[in-house]
Amino acid sequence: MASHIESLLRLDELTRQGVAKRQAGDLAAAVESVRACHALLDGFDDDTVFDLGPDLVAMRAEWALTSTLQGDEELALRGWERCWDQAERFELDDVRREAAAAVAVVHAFNGDCRYATRWLDRTDPDVPSSATPLAAVARATLSLDALDLPAAERDLAAAQELATSERWADLAFVEARLASLDGKHVSGMARLRATCLAHYPKQWSGGANWELIDSATRILDRVDARVPRQERGSGGSAVTEYADLVIALRALDDGKTETARMIALDDLDQPIVSLRTGAAMRLMLAVTAPDEESARVPAEAALETIRSEHLYYLLRRFPQERVRALASRCDDLVPYLSEPDALPQRPALTKREREVLWYIAQGYRFEQIAAAEYISVNTVKSHAKNLYLRIGVNDRSSAARYGEENPDETLAPGDEY
Repeated sequence: MASHIESLLRLDELTRQGVAKRQAGDLAAAVESVRACHALLDGFDDDTVFDLGPDLVAMRAEWALTSTLQGDEELALRGWERCWDQAERFELDDVRREAAAAVAVVHAFNGDCRYATRWLDRTDPDVPSSATPLAAVARATLSLDALDLPAAERDLAAAQELATSERWADLAFVEARLASLDGKHVSGMARLRATCLAHYPKQWSGGANWELIDSATRILDRVDARVPRQERGSGGSAVTEYADLVIALRALDDGKTETARMIALDDLDQPIVSLRTGAAMRLMLAVTAPDEESARVPAEAALETIRSEHLYYLLRRFPQERVRALASRCDDLVPYLSEPDALPQRPALTKREREVLWYIAQGYRFEQIAAAEYISVNTVKSHAKNLYLRIGVNDRSSAARYGEENPDETLAPGDEY
């Protein structure tokens, strides 16, 4: 018994040190504390670990949270599942619900509707608890996937307590998704910036929170550079893969079909691919395929996953004329396609070129456009060069006159495309 007490005291000390380091933003040191705890436990058999009692369960929850914030999804998932199992054995309902909610978020972000729903049921949704806000984030994610925006808004309202917790970035990311799907990019970006400013920078300068904020920014603010794979967390991240889809879709929108296909092939070539990424990138391969036969296999696989996991929002993220050709034979998916009459006619100019034209018509210099859009001056110049070729002018002043005379071909920041 004495050795058990000594072990618990040492584990408690290491756990407290790790939590303090984590909350100070030193994730690397926090992870080392967790590893030290696991090393200490490795010397005990399962019965001895169980005999350490319920105090160990609360520590496991802190270890799992550290793995979550570090960005190692696989390790975090195992930690939360172990925590849930032991919390259930000791009848620690609050910890059990929190662990179930954490697992549900991982599966929801991965696009795994069935497993996310199963774990949400284990949070005892009819019982208000400390797990309610995090469970609401998972539910909001599933609602957005199913294009139920009103339900997502209600779920996010129930998740607002997370705004002052260490998992504030989960909430910010899902709010960004809602803003994007609702066409409110400008107000969504303003909210995201205010949220980031409200938190100590070290709590989002690395790890999962950084990935969440980075991906949310890409969703709302048209940042097109991908995070190189060698710079990503060792455990992988469905959130970063979500950003890859956003970038691939913008490449497709700008007519860069091969770039979009390369991103899709790169993500699908990874050893572990989330259901969300698998469906999205296979659909990307289908809509960019050179012929109908080449599109058939990836389209069938993508549509089956979209159907089984209720990832209907993906059907509206791609060019509708291409998706309709692939999905129109699936009667159950047709309601989630935009109506043909409601589809906007694709303009001669790309979205980027219309935005640049708007700025030029308003008298903005290239440096001002770059600052407003958070892109480089060279990128603005590249878009302007393509714009000039499309509208048949040779300089900025002529482009400005064209924009003034053809306001319907410009696109102001925040306007729907």
